[in-house]
This record gives sequence, C-alpha cells and structure tokens, in this order.
Amino acid sequence: MASSPVTLTASMRTNLLQLQSVNDQISKKQNILSTGNKVNSALDGPTAFFSAKGLSQRAGDLTSLKDSMGQAVSTIKAADKGITAINDMLDQARGLTTAAYAALGTDASSVSSRASLAKQFNSLKEQIDKLAGDSGYAGKNLLAGNGMSLDSTSASRAQANSMIGVDNSRVTNVTATDTYAVRVKGTGAVTGASGDINSAEQAHGLTNLNVSGTISGTKGNFSDVSIEVRGATGRERTFIVSDGSESRTISYFDNSQTAAATTTTAAKTGTAQVTNVNVGGTIEEGDTFSITVEGQTFKYSATADDVALGQDGRKNVATKLMQSISAALAGNGRLVGNSVDIASVSVDNNGTITLTGKTDALVSRDMAVSAQAENAATKRISESFASGTVVSFTVDRKLLEAAANSGNGTSTIEKKVDLQVSATNLAGNTITRDGMAARGEGKLANGENSFAFDTGTVRMDLDQKTLKQAADASQAANLVTVQVTDSNTKNDLSVQLNETNTNSIAVQSQNMSTSGQGLQMDYAQNGWTDRSDIDKAVAGLDHATDYVRSASQSLSTNLSIITTRENFTKEFSDVLTEGANKLTLADQNEEGAGLLMLQTRQQLGTIALSLANQSQQSILRLF
Repeated sequence: MASSPVTLTASMRTNLLQLQSVNDQISKKQNILSTGNKVNSALDGPTAFFSAKGLSQRAGDLTSLKDSMGQAVSTIKAADKGITAINDMLDQARGLTTAAYAALGTDASSVSSRASLAKQFNSLKEQIDKLAGDSGYAGKNLLAGNGMSLDSTSASRAQANSMIGVDNSRVTNVTATDTYAVRVKGTGAVTGASGDINSAEQAHGLTNLNVSGTISGTKGNFSDVSIEVRGATGRERTFIVSDGSESRTISYFDNSQTAAATTTTAAKTGTAQVTNVNVGGTIEEGDTFSITVEGQTFKYSATADDVALGQDGRKNVATKLMQSISAALAGNGRLVGNSVDIASVSVDNNGTITLTGKTDALVSRDMAVSAQAENAATKRISESFASGTVVSFTVDRKLLEAAANSGNGTSTIEKKVDLQVSATNLAGNTITRDGMAARGEGKLANGENSFAFDTGTVRMDLDQKTLKQAADASQAANLVTVQVTDSNTKNDLSVQLNETNTNSIAVQSQNMSTSGQGLQMDYAQNGWTDRSDIDKAVAGLDHATDYVRSASQSLSTNLSIITTRENFTKEFSDVLTEGANKLTLADQNEEGAGLLMLQTRQQLGTIALSLANQSQQSILRLF
C-alpha cells in the first residue's frame, strides 16, 4: 500500500521556504567573496557581464598591439644604431679626403700617398654597405629599402672588354639608365714634360735632353723616365737611365785613358832616335789623344766604333794618330813647318806607335816628342727601351761638375704618350683621360681609369702594354646601363595602432647602400690622381651625409609617433580593464557584511522553524 506524503503545516512550510532562500543567498555571497566578482556569468547580470566582457576583450587586443608596437620600436632603434654608425664612417671618409687635399703634389710620394688614401676610402665604402646590411631586426631591415638597382648589361661589358688593352669594364654609382660610347685613339708618340727636362738638364749638366719614340703595342708603358747620376768630381760618373722597370747603366769620365811617349833609343851622331807612344786605359767615346812632335800636335777623338772594339780600340786610336802624322809628312820626309826628319812612323799589334828619326853622320837629330790623353769634354748618351721610349742627352763635363750638387742625384721626367681614352654619354657629354695631359689634370694611367657622369661612373682597367693596338685599330664600344632589379616595399614596416586596424603607420625603409639609388657614394676615382677626383668624392660624401640626416629624421619621427601610441595604448588598456572591473568586481566589505547578515537570518530561520514545529510536538504529550 502506497505511503501517504508528509504534510507540513503552513507555518512550517513558510519558515522552510524562507530558510531555503537564505541558504541560496549565502551560497551566492560565498561565491562572490571567493571569486571577487559580483558578476561571474550572464545569469548574474547580463548587461554588466557582456559590457565588461567587451571592455576586457578590447583591452586584451590593445595589449597585443602594444607588444607589436614594442617590436616595431626595437626595429626602428636597430636601424637608428646602423645610421649612427654609418654617419661615423662618413666622417672617417671625409677625414681621408682632407688628408688627400693636404698631399696634392705631383711628386711620386704625394701620388702614392693619395693612392693609399683612396684605397682606404674604398674600404670604408664597402664597410658602409655591410653595416647597412647588418642592421636588420626580426626579419625587417629599415636600411635596405627600395630594392631597385641599375647596372650595365653583360653583353655591353663583354663588348667593351673585347677592345685590346681594356678589361673589367663596368659602370658604378648608376643613378639613371644611359649609354656610354668608349673610344681609344692616338698615335702613341712619346714626349717628355718640358719643365722636367729643363730641371734635369740644370741638375746634371745635360744638354739636348730629349724623350722621344713611339710606345710599343706589346710592351708599352706610361711610366716616368728617371735619370740618376752618381760619382765625384774628377772621377768616374755613373748614369742610370730608367723607364718603368727597365734601366740602363752607363759609366763615363773614368779618367783611365792614357797616352805616354818613351824614347827607347836616343839620337846620336849616326844613330836615329826611336820614340814609342803607348795608348792605354779604358777608351770612351769623345776621349782625346794627342802626340806633339817638335811643337806640332796631332789629335784624335775616340768614336763609338773605337769603344765597341774594346782592347782593340786602343790599337785603332794609335793607328789613326799614326795616319795623321804620316799624312802630315811632306814628300821629302819632313813634317810640314818643321825641319826635323822622320824616317818612319808605325804601329805594332799592341797599339804602340813607333817614331823613328833619320840618321846624320855629322850631328845627332833629337826629336821632341810628347803625348797626352784627355777625358771627353762631352758625352752623347742615347738609350732605347722595350717600351718604345728613347732617352738621349749630351753630358757636358764642365756643366756637370759646376752643378750645385756636383751633378749627383735623381731627376724624374713625366712621360707623355699620345693616347686618349674617352667616354661619351647619350647627352653628348664627353670625358677624356689623356696620356698627353699633365699629372693631376686627367692624365691617362695604367690600371683603373674612371669617367664620372651624372648618371654613373664608367670604369675600366687599361693595360699600358697593349692599349696602343686599340688606338691603331680605332676600336670603340658601347656600355649600356639598364634597370636590373624592380623596386619593392618588402622591408617597409606597417604598425597597427588600434584594434580595428583603421589606424596604422607605415615606416618606409631607407636605402642606405652606397649605390646610386642610395647614398650615391662612389668608389674613389683614378686613385685620387687629380684634384677633381677628390672633389667628386667630397661631393658624394656631402650627398650621403644629407641623405643620412634625412633618413635619420624620418625614422626619429616615426619612432616618436609609435612610442607615443605605445604609451597611450598601455594606459588606455588599463582604463578599459578598470572599467570592466567596475562592472564585475564585488565590494568585499559590503559582500562580507551581507554574508554575516544572511548567516544571522539563517540562524533565526532555523529557530523559527523549530518554533513552528513545536505545535506538532505538543501532540506527543497526549500519549
């Protein structure tokens, strides 16, 4: 049989319901105190819950943006560090140009010093490019912007390099496309700088100094000619004539030539006088030998043919003297203008001249015979070199020894060669490197030569040994520049500034390479041989410095904007979080007091329920 339900009285049910409600409220208060939130779900308060959730989500989005902004700031700072270092290197490069201006002489030492400074300049240029490439952060390099580049075509370079004596043709610092016509012309005739020739003549007592010839098509050179003189007054002089790496050594004025007369048989009554004249020592062209017989002198100057004969040259000199004496003998056996009789004059194989007088049975016939040799008063020197250069001059002994330095020392003569290499662009502008120019004024040289235009710098390595062949063949070629790389924005930095991406900033990357699309800082030209080459380097540095300053200002402005927005985003995110908390966070003190009150009500409810139950318990007393 089914059991009947327990029936509660109305007062008990009322108290029970009240107690249950209080218990539910206590549970809620305990949950609020444990979580700290008065709204934990949409059931607790849908309006506050969803409003707070929206604010919290926005705050979270802004926090993420703040992190992204922080990375953007680091990227810009990395670029700024690179720009600062590049600017320092530009200052160092400018110091090199200042040093080059201070060494603007045309002497070998100054030229070498400037060439060394130019190499250091090129090294700094390459380091700037490497520094710009190393300034990236997190995959972005704000110093590698644009991406566009221009260069000469491989076909045109090959055409230019096919010219004889031309190699490594290229165009650097290309700022715009262009075409350059390269030509080689000239006869190859060699001359010397007149000022240098005059200085050498005065320094060494030289006359008729001449540098001439035609440059060889296989062994030519543009090197200076040098003449070095060594020795002391009255002693042997050594002349060292050099043309590039080739040199000739000639020794003159050795004072070793001799001519001595010795009477072997004295004149007596009935006995003829015999006198020998010996020619000795080293014979040089221009040396003078003389024999004087009874006041009449016979002279002979040694020639190049005599010198070429070596020891036999002395015999040749003796023979010439003997022939002069023989020719002067009259048909009656008397010397012209003298009454002394000479029976004969002869030369033996050793080069000894023998003078034999006639005999007289009544008296002795003495012959007054003397001989002497004098060093040449002048010497003619002419030396030919494999390069085609011919150096010739006459040395005057008196002028040589009268020179302030006694004629010693080295003189350098700038060689001029009739060869020109020119480049002409589409605008009709022509730049020429001329072998006839003075050093420091666009002179053609061995090795790299540069031709600077507004659109780029034509460079080529010239071989002095064979370049004349290109001129003889009237060779020419075109160097053509084109765009080889498209511009791009892959290194530009886009920074989102709000959570809906309706506000952002684009930080454009800067091209900090030294190319024509960036700093326009070209390699040093022509080893800074000319002042104009240094001027071009300074102009490039001026442009690079202005470019760096502009790029730095642009990055600084963007950095300031992003940093300000980063701070704003952080603070605004805090505001949103605070607003969300206001909607959901509980007042701990208030909620704690409420819980205490509910616990009191719970106790009172339990007592009330107990009182309501007493009416039922009174029935038990009936039993």
